[in-house]
Amino acid sequence: MTGHLQPIREALSRIEEPEIDDHAGGAGFAGPRHARPESEMPDDCPVVPVGTENGTFYFLTALGELRALAPDKVANKHIVAMFAPDSNYLERAWPRRKEIAQVDEAGKPVKDKDGNVIKEWVTVGWNTEIVSALLMDTCAQKGVWNPRERVRGRGAWRADDGSLILHCGNHLLINGRWVRPGEYGGMVYPMQTPIPRPDGAPRAKAEVMAPRLTAWLRDRGVEIPSDASPSRLLLEILRTWNWARPMIDPVLLLGWFGAAMVGGALKYRPLVWVTGGAEAGKSTLLELIGYLFNGAILQSPKASEAGVRQTLGQQSLPVNLDESEADKDNSKIYALIELARLAATSQGNMLKGGQDHKATEFRAESCFLFSSILVPPMEPADRSRFAYLELGALPPGARSPNFDRHVGELRAIGAWLLKRFADNWHRWSMLLDAYRDALIDIGKQKNRAADQFGTLRAAAELLLHDGEPDAEELALWGGLLGREAMDETSSAEAEPMLCLSHLRSMPVNLVGVGPQRLVSEWLMDATAPLISTALDPAATEAKERRAKAQAAIGRIGLKVVQEDGKDWLAVATNHVGLARLLQDTKFRDGVWTQALARLPGAIKSGRERAAIRFAGHQSRCTLIPIAVALPGEEDAPAIAVQKMETAL
Repeated sequence: MTGHLQPIREALSRIEEPEIDDHAGGAGFAGPRHARPESEMPDDCPVVPVGTENGTFYFLTALGELRALAPDKVANKHIVAMFAPDSNYLERAWPRRKEIAQVDEAGKPVKDKDGNVIKEWVTVGWNTEIVSALLMDTCAQKGVWNPRERVRGRGAWRADDGSLILHCGNHLLINGRWVRPGEYGGMVYPMQTPIPRPDGAPRAKAEVMAPRLTAWLRDRGVEIPSDASPSRLLLEILRTWNWARPMIDPVLLLGWFGAAMVGGALKYRPLVWVTGGAEAGKSTLLELIGYLFNGAILQSPKASEAGVRQTLGQQSLPVNLDESEADKDNSKIYALIELARLAATSQGNMLKGGQDHKATEFRAESCFLFSSILVPPMEPADRSRFAYLELGALPPGARSPNFDRHVGELRAIGAWLLKRFADNWHRWSMLLDAYRDALIDIGKQKNRAADQFGTLRAAAELLLHDGEPDAEELALWGGLLGREAMDETSSAEAEPMLCLSHLRSMPVNLVGVGPQRLVSEWLMDATAPLISTALDPAATEAKERRAKAQAAIGRIGLKVVQEDGKDWLAVATNHVGLARLLQDTKFRDGVWTQALARLPGAIKSGRERAAIRFAGHQSRCTLIPIAVALPGEEDAPAIAVQKMETAL
């Protein structure tokens, strides 16, 4: 029936795709082909066309700012504004001339000896049409250009060769040289408001750079050696607060200062949460941070996620968010936590919808520091990403320092810290690897925690010491920051165990009378060993209690079964009773099956395994070893967590 199509198929098979002629006219390619004679911008033109996308043309202005113009705006005053303060360049490069008659002092035309009026050409402006077309042509010749992917604002960045780039607003440190912001290595670094540049002698002494702060500490009985560096002085200042972990927390905060200054250049950007009561000196600490960074940080109380995102733009400056308190409605702070979590690794661009129904892209590459009296509840995945630095109340009679008297010295210390990091950037990878390995090998931390705390400790090491840390130092900090030693990681339950904990701790009434009991209590009765003496009344009672519990848990999709000589807890995949228990958790709607199947030794039933009856309801299930589902007194829950994570 399709024989009549055969000649058409044969004809189509003989068609060959023509080669693309890059020199032919037409649209769609702005590489070596041009549909009109090529025009070039003068080499000394103060405005640099960058590229175009979706009808918008991008330029670096004479001031170095990035400017986006629609086609109808590439004209007249908009062009003049781009060339300012050198707008006269337009008349010099593209003059619009007019022939006019020469006149004498009386205003009468000047004539030659033959009586002809003498005329001359004078510049009366600049050629708008030529300049407008040339600017747009040059943008098109540069090709399609996406500012969201190719612009780097103020802050630190990593070059393709791994070297450090510092964008200080009006100066750019690249390849060890200070240059004017502009286009380098395919990236655009626009001119922005200046922020402090790194400064200070490599071997600066604290008592020379900050004599009053040094004297203040010595008056308090703090020993400051005569050759102490500014970073050592800052560490001693941080130790004056009443930290919950006095040996660890000041060092981690010092490390955050260093990491935050170069956040955009880091693979992982650590997150810190400072918490403490009303009399703990938290406000004074935030004041210290503000002076150290001297405008190179976004500090804001009561900020919103959209506000932070829009203010940051394409900068990698650090962010300090105060008053991030737990509240009845934590949606606002949760949005900020999500932003910080994404910024820690910058795994792709974030997409946000707009009022015009167009998505906007944003890529956060900043270190975040939150502070509050109380930390809001978080998911384990979020909580384990923070270093929690807790402040206790200051001792009676203690006075917070007045840092307003030391603003200049603190700003000098901040500039020196940045200089120290820039000068020692070549040591960064070595230090990070050393502390990450120590945390994993000695502290038994997982990769994410090793990234978090390894980055903080390595940054502090870079600021404080030269050379490499010795084995003893690494072993010490591997233990201090180890998994079981840190509250941030020792108490963090993984999702599977969290789901099981939710289920076990649910209060239910499965018999219609009497008080509610925890699911774990029903499970204990359902798995209780039977007394061997059959004639003993207690044995009969235990047997009845066990049978009653086994029947009861079936009503919520649970059942104790034996398979391959082992005891298992079967959890239904589809069960209304179980769905009601977990309806207010993130494990609702059957998500519990995914989580529980990841417990150590768990078996998720497939098509090859027969369904199980739960009090008459038949369903597939997940089998969990009883030792995991209901550990005995000798099997602490932490052991189950450890086994599970080892399996993962």
